Amino acid sequence: MTQPTFFSIARRPKWIAGLFFALAVAAVFALLGQWQLDRTFTFVEPVDINEEVFVLNKIADPGAPLTAEAANVLVSAEIFLDQSNVYIVADRLQQSGDQIVSGYWLIANSGALLSDGDTTGSLTVALGFSEDLQVIEQARTELQELILPQAFLESTGRYLQTEAPVSLRDETKPYLLGSVSLAQLVNMYSSEPVESFAGFLALDAEPELGLVQIELPPQDIGTRVNWLTLFYAVEWVLFAGFAVFLWWRLVQDQRVREQQVTAGL
Repeated sequence: MTQPTFFSIARRPKWIAGLFFALAVAAVFALLGQWQLDRTFTFVEPVDINEEVFVLNKIADPGAPLTAEAANVLVSAEIFLDQSNVYIVADRLQQSGDQIVSGYWLIANSGALLSDGDTTGSLTVALGFSEDLQVIEQARTELQELILPQAFLESTGRYLQTEAPVSLRDETKPYLLGSVSLAQLVNMYSSEPVESFAGFLALDAEPELGLVQIELPPQDIGTRVNWLTLFYAVEWVLFAGFAVFLWWRLVQDQRVREQQVTAGL
């Protein structure tokens, strides 16, 4: 009796239908891979001087993660400054003319008015910059002693992503921090749980107190790669290939079984 071949079995209606099903599954996986690939590469464009200013409490909520749409955009918020929680952050880069200089930020906790117009969320704000530590320490002292209006003030600035915590440089100066880490700061603001925004606000107003306005260095222009979504894209392609391979493997197993039956006869 003639031994069955792979193609003689694959031409049967059952396995032809199986092939179409495997191809359909592979096509779905391929589309998912393409969707992930589209999210992998992001072109970073230069900041537009006429970019839109968003209302913070309409694009972000306390306790919610920072979304791609909210990161690094200009926002406005009504804030009430918390003068009991004022800190200094080292290793800040500042655009100064054609140069990038290093220095310090003065930051503080604030209560940002939420969309219900009644409750607030904790929002860390970066107030100003100085290259001189003594100058910014004096500004910190003045701010803590300053009598501010007991009202919410509308402020604008750039909404930025939190940073990884960096250990303190000088144990004698607990107010001197190495980064703007909200995970670290919320524990310093209060011993009770704090509902905090996932980003912080770098104000674009003149800070006074002997400081200068924060001028962020321009972003790198080019293509940014999200390696996690790239991994998912490759994973979906592998799944698509496996769907077709599984069909081939089942046909091969059927051929082997029939060959064994034929050999036994």
